[in-house]
Amino acid sequence: MAKVVFNHGLLSTFRDGFIPLVTNFRRFRLAAQEVKDAGTALDMILDSRAMAWADITDDFGRHTAFERGLASLTTRFGIVSLMAPWNATLKQFAGLVTMTNILRASERVVEGKASARDIRSLAASGIDADLAHRIAFQAAQHGDNQDGILLAKAGDWEDREARDAFRTAVVREVDRIIVTPGQDKPLWMSTELGKVIGQFKSFSISSMQKTMLAGLQQRDAATLNGVLLSLGLGAVSYWARKSAANEPTSEDPSVWAVEALDWSGLTGWLMDANGVLEKATRGKVGLSTFTGQPISRYATRNTPGALLGPSLDAVSDIFQGTGAIAAGDFKQSDLHTLRQLLPVQNLFYLRTLFDRVEKATGRAMGLEDSPKKK
Repeated sequence: MAKVVFNHGLLSTFRDGFIPLVTNFRRFRLAAQEVKDAGTALDMILDSRAMAWADITDDFGRHTAFERGLASLTTRFGIVSLMAPWNATLKQFAGLVTMTNILRASERVVEGKASARDIRSLAASGIDADLAHRIAFQAAQHGDNQDGILLAKAGDWEDREARDAFRTAVVREVDRIIVTPGQDKPLWMSTELGKVIGQFKSFSISSMQKTMLAGLQQRDAATLNGVLLSLGLGAVSYWARKSAANEPTSEDPSVWAVEALDWSGLTGWLMDANGVLEKATRGKVGLSTFTGQPISRYATRNTPGALLGPSLDAVSDIFQGTGAIAAGDFKQSDLHTLRQLLPVQNLFYLRTLFDRVEKATGRAMGLEDSPKKK
């Protein structure tokens, strides 16, 4: 959420985003439709961002009926988990602010008032001075300014090259703001084995490129505001996750600081590397040495899962459960491990129900109480 401020600054985010959203929602929706026409913010239909995170966007080849069924369930899960509407809304919001900034920067180029940042931002999106003039001309001819909301109406532009450049710039910037994994992954993650090991790591790798490295290059007030907002929202995420799981939050400020940094997404894959290191050394090396406990995002992962991905994590949990059953030493913690393999068990609005069923099942089976896996 903070990446809009990170890229466009606090003033533009409120002036071109939040104020139109609050004061003129109907026109805001018209602008959001422009973003969808550009070819992004279509997660309600394609669920493209969540599927890119999970590394299951390879649609080439002939799939079996079972594989097609799994793909269908995956896209439907985006609606059930509310990730699809969340991603679509954020992309529409980011797209509105992005379109407004591109149009205003193009106008300033025509007027000879463009700043170095305007020229740099347009050039990064493939828009040179000539294209900026053409975009500004087409927007003046066909666009509309409704109470501060700039509607490009790019579908009516006669200059096809200017329209394509404008829409391409919008899609590029939106996917950079609302981090969507693309071709910034290492090549080994595109192999079949790499997809298994690197599953759900695409976001952190893309965030390293689109957030951390981009911020180090940008180095302005917008970056500082975005970093501070990201850390604040990271702390809120830690609190929300603990509250949804009915778990207490820490009273140690160092834990809050580390959790805020982890959930902010600012450090990219560095926190993943830290999580693997902590699991491999049993907390002797890593940020847990400062807090005395593992980062909450990795607390329920075992060592194979942290290093080799969620598929190996699931296999390890299965063997742990079946081994406990075969040895006659099945405990409440083993029941919890098997419960984590169930679909939708971790949805925030269903988790409490699963917790109650788990406890009731353990009591009915007479299982010994033991601490859940940390």
